[in-house]
Amino acid sequence: MGVYSGIAHAEITIERVPIDDATPVLLLKGEFTSTDNPEQLVREVASSGAKVITFNSDGGNVVSAMAYGRTIRKLGLSTLQLRSTQCASACTLAFVGGIIRQAEPGAIGVHQSSFSPDAAIDGPTAVAAVQALTAQIITYLVEMEVDPKLLQLSLSVPSDDMRYLTSNEMQTYKVTWGNLANSKSTASNAQTVPTTEPAEALATEAAPPTAEEKARAFVAEYYGAWSRKNSDALSFLEKAYAKTVDFFGKPTPNSSVLAEKRDFANRWPIRAYSVKAGSMQVTCTETCKAEGVVDWYAKRDVGDRVSSGSAEFSFVLDWSSGVVLSESGKVILTDKNVTRPVRLIAQWEELNSSCRGGSGDLPETHLACERRESVGDKLQAVGWCYGREGEYGYQMQWHACETTSYKVEGSAGGSSTSTFKRPVPSDYPVQARFSGQTVMPDFKGRDREYNSFRTRIRDGMRKGPDFAGRYTLIQIGCGSGCSFVVVANNQTCRPSSFPRGGEEHMYLSLDFRRDSRLVAAQWLNYETKTCVVEFFDFERDHWKAVSKTSVGGEEACYRTVTQNLR
Repeated sequence: MGVYSGIAHAEITIERVPIDDATPVLLLKGEFTSTDNPEQLVREVASSGAKVITFNSDGGNVVSAMAYGRTIRKLGLSTLQLRSTQCASACTLAFVGGIIRQAEPGAIGVHQSSFSPDAAIDGPTAVAAVQALTAQIITYLVEMEVDPKLLQLSLSVPSDDMRYLTSNEMQTYKVTWGNLANSKSTASNAQTVPTTEPAEALATEAAPPTAEEKARAFVAEYYGAWSRKNSDALSFLEKAYAKTVDFFGKPTPNSSVLAEKRDFANRWPIRAYSVKAGSMQVTCTETCKAEGVVDWYAKRDVGDRVSSGSAEFSFVLDWSSGVVLSESGKVILTDKNVTRPVRLIAQWEELNSSCRGGSGDLPETHLACERRESVGDKLQAVGWCYGREGEYGYQMQWHACETTSYKVEGSAGGSSTSTFKRPVPSDYPVQARFSGQTVMPDFKGRDREYNSFRTRIRDGMRKGPDFAGRYTLIQIGCGSGCSFVVVANNQTCRPSSFPRGGEEHMYLSLDFRRDSRLVAAQWLNYETKTCVVEFFDFERDHWKAVSKTSVGGEEACYRTVTQNLR
């Protein structure tokens, strides 16, 4: 978002999308331009009685988009965005004008703005224009009750790329708000919003679910509940089983089944279970049999022990009452020495590719997007987060939410060293503390070798020093398992490089403090397949090696420095 945002094809036009037994939805199509007049929307709303606005726009002029957003808010309209069309770049600003805002995952896109290719403008003027408009956008977002951090996310994405928001991100930034379910005039009554000419709306009344659909829904709900905290999971299970269950080939009282489930839940209180896409088969006669494969991740509450793998499952359901008559299954794969929910992450990544890469109007694309959100919710519930602040695109990965120092989570194993004496941070006090305002590097001159990473460096420095009094350590990805670290001096604005990183030091993780010059660097030595921890003293802008030790094999590099040196 900014001066000019997106590449669109025509100025804004308004079309009516007819809805059965309701007022039409208004579709705003094309490019927001400086010549647009939001009064045309006022007239169209007065004429049609519309209550809901939707978009098919790649962006355009930001000022015009905000003007439309304010008009939408003034008229008390709601906004709805389907993935079969698009609202990207500046269009996002118009969308958040809705008093109620709903959008499908992947329907809203953001990125940096740029000046129009035809604009003839010098550097100082451009900087002043961007600063002024950025202030306007922040004011507008606050006015619309949207988190201004949305702008920060937008600025982290290059203008030739696009970042489509997930459902969780839209809720976090308050891009979406409220619920249109009770509205008499919503585009959900139509199959899709047309991308060209409005089409006849289809019948709105949904057919009752079939027995097979009920069975599939039950299995999804079962594993969804089993992935929640114990109280919620066990509350669901208490109502899920018949009085007597054929439990793994043996008639078993309901109470015994629940006792076994309760015992497992107490031993493994952190759980995430997800049925593999396309694996479930359901056949229904008087009862329904549902069979498939489920991936799981479970963790003990003590000892950090993790269980991960895949299992076959089989349920026989009384589809009329929705209870389990029979349950069986078997483990088919287990993952050794892992701490990550590797199988659920793999599911999410596959679904994310299908959601982002599929045709927006295909049912399977919508299903992939919905399943991606479901798997993502389960991952977050067990303590895993996607991406960090300031990251985008290929840099974003799933990582442990509780991570506070830079590290990669993954396989576990090996043992901690008992002979190595770990240096104490307080023995390496800072020599100078930061004062005043952070000064940014000269990326066009003296520091141009860091120009390619200027956005990450600026974002990191804006947060203030986090190491040795006045420095910021900024870790930047360079591929799977590969990263390097920029050491930025917030006082003198000069960036420099950390002595470890790149493909020679894979799985690099750092442990450091603001009040100490000491840094612990952990990395994998590929030649010897050993995980190494090194300590460095950053004295007077020079790195001095303090000590070094091996903490185990490759799997040890997926634990933290503290865990390896206990």
